[in-house]
Amino acid sequence: MSEKATTKPSSAAPVSRSLAAVIAIVIVFCIVVAINAIAGFLNGRADLTQDHLYTLADGTKKILGRLEAPVTVRLYTTDSKEFMTPSELSMSRRVEELIREYVKNSKGKLTFKKLNPEPDTDAEDSAVLDGVQAGASRESGQEITMGIAVECLDAKEVIPFVPARPETMLEYDLSRAIAAVHDGKKSKIVVMTSMAVGGGPPTNFQAPPPQPWVAYSELQKDYQVETIPGTSTVIPEGTDLLVVLHPYDITDEGQYAIDQYLLKGGRVIAAVDPMLFASRFMAAGNPMMGGAPGPPPSSNLAKLFSAWGIGYDDTRVVADSRYPTQIRDGVAPTVLSLSREALNKDDVVTQYLNDLFLITPGAFTLTAPDGVTATTLASTSKDIQLVATFDADPTQKEAIQRIRENFKSLNESRVLAVKLKGNFKSAFPDGKPKSTADADKKDEDQKDGGKDDKKDADKPKEEEKDTSLKQSEKEGVVIAIADSDFLYDEFAVQKMQVMNQVIIQPMNGNLTAFQNMVEQLSGASELSDIRSRSSVRRPFTKLNEWLKEAESKHMAEYKKFDSQKREAEQEINNILAAKPGDIKEAIMSPEVQQKVEQLRKDMVDYSKKAREINKQIKKDFDWRQNVIKLGNAVTMPLLVIAFGIGLFFFRRTQTAAR
Repeated sequence: MSEKATTKPSSAAPVSRSLAAVIAIVIVFCIVVAINAIAGFLNGRADLTQDHLYTLADGTKKILGRLEAPVTVRLYTTDSKEFMTPSELSMSRRVEELIREYVKNSKGKLTFKKLNPEPDTDAEDSAVLDGVQAGASRESGQEITMGIAVECLDAKEVIPFVPARPETMLEYDLSRAIAAVHDGKKSKIVVMTSMAVGGGPPTNFQAPPPQPWVAYSELQKDYQVETIPGTSTVIPEGTDLLVVLHPYDITDEGQYAIDQYLLKGGRVIAAVDPMLFASRFMAAGNPMMGGAPGPPPSSNLAKLFSAWGIGYDDTRVVADSRYPTQIRDGVAPTVLSLSREALNKDDVVTQYLNDLFLITPGAFTLTAPDGVTATTLASTSKDIQLVATFDADPTQKEAIQRIRENFKSLNESRVLAVKLKGNFKSAFPDGKPKSTADADKKDEDQKDGGKDDKKDADKPKEEEKDTSLKQSEKEGVVIAIADSDFLYDEFAVQKMQVMNQVIIQPMNGNLTAFQNMVEQLSGASELSDIRSRSSVRRPFTKLNEWLKEAESKHMAEYKKFDSQKREAEQEINNILAAKPGDIKEAIMSPEVQQKVEQLRKDMVDYSKKAREINKQIKKDFDWRQNVIKLGNAVTMPLLVIAFGIGLFFFRRTQTAAR
């Protein structure tokens, strides 16, 4: 009896534990289903990203907050598993969620309609009328529709095919469209340059016509854009913003026109360059075969910069050992990949940028004149050197090596981009400079001799009245950049051809920075912080530090062997040069031959040692990279294993306690 009593509970215990486990699983399942159902019903989201990339930007909220007239947003999307891949359906859902967030924050001024443009339906006709285009799926190749039309009164803006733009740009595109249809009037921007930024006719019969730069095309979406050559001497009436890009051919009259425009309260963006790297890509065919060469690589605004308190040498390029860029032939210190540390975190132009990419830029020093405030937007590190333009070409392996071997830091930072704001003094205190035509006429008159000098002396001279401004009538703003390459397509965006569509993806923060400058100076600052968040690239600057450490550790030894090799080579050349030209090396004295042979062996030995040191530098650098890669690969599995072991011992302890 007692035996039965003792065995019965032991058989019941496993049953009760199994039942409890089943009940627990059912309860957990019910809780998960309930949470998903509630979350789906509430459509709630939590943004845990560092930069709050999935929360509406303040600029978007400001645009929605000032809506007075009703705005309608129509989303056309195929939304069919038959045509769309799971990732495209997911994207369509995210687009819809974003628009619904807009509606929530619009105080009833925004209306949302979702339409499926199936064949032979009113929705398809509506899509055609709105200008929404079907496009090819990048994954399945099927024809799909995913476009947005934004309408307010008689104004309409269209995003024809959403997948053709980076998804991170969607909020900017949508906010820009809403602001454009609601606000109406567009600012007038004048681009002053002799480069074909707006495209143009083919420069020779073999080459296709140059396409507009992406930066220029983006401006045309939001502004009235006019282009004038760099030799212009007049700024068009009604200019809200003047963009001066690589003014290699500007005259004193042109600088005077900019000066007077600024003194009237104008806004100017000026990009100069000591070495326009893109110039080599702009040549129309082979210059040796009659093709037009690219523009001269150097540009300056010497008179204006002097008046604005900007020091700039157009023969010097910045080499920065903290922000170099890895290119095909090694690490180039004259190609700068700037991280957040180099950018102003308090100015709207650069506040949300993660990086900038500058090729062979110049550098500014600043002495802001009275009444003018200078704000640095981007700067170098302190580990810089200013190198001559002929020695700064990053495609020349020897030039890169020379800079790295002979690097002598200035131990001071230089400015790469600056904003000047305030009341300026004229760069032309003596009035308008005489034109080239006037100077030529004067020379001709002097050549003619003094025939009519007496007659002219008898006539009373009419003094030209100087009507030029000597100081600002209104507050002006200038943004100066020491690089013009940063807007060239190859250095700012990546173009991908998918079927019959070109998809443009920003490679860095260059395009965003320029558009932020334009918007801040043209009065549309709300869009700046929205677009800035589209660039989420973060350069791994620690790699540059590690490379610098590895080089500094071995560079002295490398220089020693390299120098010994050069000395041996020079000594051989001196010995050979001392012999008469008709006497060959073979009939030199045995002592001289022996010395030459020994020097050659020394050269080979020194070269071998220098190569070994280079290998050691690479080995040290690669080892640190591999440690990081290994850490990334094993950290998560180790954490999971540790958690599993901990859970195992915890359960075992609990079981033992029972």
